[in-house]
Amino acid sequence: MISKLFSPLALCLLLALACNSPVEKPDVPVTPVDTVILEDKEPPIPTPEDTIAFEERLADYESKDRVFWQKPDLVVDRLGDLSTKTVADVGAGSGYFARRLAYKAKKVIAIDIDPNFISFMDSIKLVELPRDIQQKFETRLATFDDPKLEKGEADIVLMVNTYLYIQDRVDYMRRLKEGLAPGGKVVIIDYKKKRIPLTNPPQRIRVPLFEVEDELFEAGYSRVISDDTSLDYQYIIVARN
Repeated sequence: MISKLFSPLALCLLLALACNSPVEKPDVPVTPVDTVILEDKEPPIPTPEDTIAFEERLADYESKDRVFWQKPDLVVDRLGDLSTKTVADVGAGSGYFARRLAYKAKKVIAIDIDPNFISFMDSIKLVELPRDIQQKFETRLATFDDPKLEKGEADIVLMVNTYLYIQDRVDYMRRLKEGLAPGGKVVIIDYKKKRIPLTNPPQRIRVPLFEVEDELFEAGYSRVISDDTSLDYQYIIVARN
């Protein structure tokens, strides 16, 4: 019947017009492709601030048991004669080591990224340290990627229970190196990646000894010397500028 009403040419024109006619589409929001970002990254290493309240961390730093397994007097003695040295305690926390160092060093710079710990150290040094020792004890608020040391300011940098929390460790250690005086050294003390009675920090975020050594060499340090026996639960690494 259609073929009788329309010629073949007219029929083709009608079909073409039907195909090209605009079609109403529902308003559906479309996200441009270039705005979609796919994340495929390892989860960041948690910092102490992520998991533990300040009061709990403070109690952990000042635990009476710590003197037995961390042997702070042994660690301080390992640093040698400090009477003419400026020591930067990076990741000082409550000042557990910095307060001890203040009695022996020419100057101590207690560095931390947590303003709560900076305030705690500023308060406790007035209560615990004699006035002449207070004058040698400086606190300094840093950032997660910058220790805020001036060029060549420190003869010795001590990092205790801190290295494993640094994100871009090689870059950070390069920056830290700039704060060392010529012939200066970095002393790193951190947890062995093996089965030990301490469950915190967890095994998965501990950095094995060989990995720290490799990263220090990559950051430009020389004469990296490691001690895996003096402390039961931790290693000691000394790296020269």
